[in-house]
Amino acid sequence: MPEFRVEKTSLRGSAEKPCAEAVLKETEEMTDDGSLKFSEVWVINMNLLDELITFRDKYGELILDQDPSFPQIPDSIEIYDDWRETKPRTE
Repeated sequence: MPEFRVEKTSLRGSAEKPCAEAVLKETEEMTDDGSLKFSEVWVINMNLLDELITFRDKYGELILDQDPSFPQIPDSIEIYDDWRETKPRTE
């Protein structure tokens, strides 16, 4: 089943759960120097386009992306509920 990292724009950098369907999962993340570290990320599973559309209808605008720094779970969904261009991400 396809797995996606999921976050909510208004919660960027927060440990708070981004949506009811999300579960925490430990995965590898590539650091700036090319080494791997373990990180906890929120994930959801979706099999069908209909599931993605239902998710969009429930949460609103979505951004689909891919980040190679997460080699095990490169695909992501962001629930775009706030302007991220004005909010720096805190880590």
